[in-house]
Amino acid sequence: MNRLKTLILTILSIYSMNFFAQDKRVKVDGIAAVVGDQIVLDSEIGQLKIQLKQQGIDTKNLDDCKILERLLQNKLLLLEAKKDTLIKVSDKEIESMVNQQIEYMKTQMGGSLEKVLEFYNKNTLAELQTELKKLDKNKKLSEQMRQKIIKDVDVSPEEVKTFFDAIPKDKIPEIGTQVELLQIVIKPKPDKEAEQKVIDKLKEIKKKVEAGASFRAQAVLYSEDPGSRANGGKYVITRKSAFVQEFKDAAFSLEKGQVSEPFKTEFGWHILTVEEINGQERVVRHILMVPEISFLNKRAAQKQLDTIRKRIIDKELTFEEAAREFSDDKETKKYGGKIINPNTGDSMLDLTMLDPNLHQIVQDMKEGDVSEVITEKDRTGHELYKIIMVKKRIPTHQMDFVKDYPKIKEMALEEKKQKVLVKWMNEKIKNNYIKINNDFQHCQFDSNWIKK
Repeated sequence: MNRLKTLILTILSIYSMNFFAQDKRVKVDGIAAVVGDQIVLDSEIGQLKIQLKQQGIDTKNLDDCKILERLLQNKLLLLEAKKDTLIKVSDKEIESMVNQQIEYMKTQMGGSLEKVLEFYNKNTLAELQTELKKLDKNKKLSEQMRQKIIKDVDVSPEEVKTFFDAIPKDKIPEIGTQVELLQIVIKPKPDKEAEQKVIDKLKEIKKKVEAGASFRAQAVLYSEDPGSRANGGKYVITRKSAFVQEFKDAAFSLEKGQVSEPFKTEFGWHILTVEEINGQERVVRHILMVPEISFLNKRAAQKQLDTIRKRIIDKELTFEEAAREFSDDKETKKYGGKIINPNTGDSMLDLTMLDPNLHQIVQDMKEGDVSEVITEKDRTGHELYKIIMVKKRIPTHQMDFVKDYPKIKEMALEEKKQKVLVKWMNEKIKNNYIKINNDFQHCQFDSNWIKK
């Protein structure tokens, strides 16, 4: 398999959003291809190309044929997922996802639902929810099918070496600047009086609900969770869901209809009720309230971090020691403040892929440099303070097997997954109706989409 095509398809599989066909648009869109009862519209190819550019992906080597093949893969994965009785997606989970998406989009557009509807060319919230539910469900189904196909694929060190040695010397790619970053995060703490005020208010709401008041209405009125407030605090969770442990502990310790006592997480104080129990899945509602933090406490947190920074620069403490001792970020403090890429588990981060604000801070920092105190906001919109250290910096260079082994392993693994996926595709293509528009008959696909 052509390695460049493999890596391009890998990029598409990671970054593409699944633009599934919408029947009402068939009359105005040209049809690029048909897979079973799914269609690929010409407009989907253009949409995906625009999105990849917006995500900073270099699309100069991504012709329409390569993009079309990824879309064809999505359609076939979706078709086969619908036939597989072991692949299921909960409608309640999708509903929860959609509501979170809409709330996120609202925050990106100044809190205006009207702007969100205008952006998506929808007249009502119900129209937008219906379309997003279909898109999200299809995306979930196809991704579960893909994961089922490749879940057992792995590569040995020998396979990684073979993969690297097979790259022609004049084709070995250049690796952009990479940095290993450490951070220390200090979150201002509320006074005990402010915390008690929130606890008392949540206890008061709990009593109202137990006396017959609507938990949903109370959540809409009082909750400070932007991701669920408009939906009455509703989430669908399992024990494997990406919620903090305290939240899951509360959700799975209650019977249906019970309301928890106030409990604390890193986000603030909550009360929670279980609305439905469906096997391993629970439909819950919660109310989040965050104690007010005084100006004096904010200044104290900032001053504490200033002092920590000075002790590090004066070499009285190492950055790692200070992070383990003082940082309020649970995920990084256990690694001495090290920021880990959650997708790869690697600590070396591509400079160009960093969040724009973080990129601006570290782009000119050298190894060992410690930033000034940075003010940021957490997911609930409250201030926190952090300092960043560049532990390691590897400038742009030609890929090296030893130095870049984790990245090479990732590339080798993705190529192997792609080969497994293509083999699966070729088997399924035989048993499904596939029609490629004449405009794309010239394409050199990896799979046998143009049956011969």
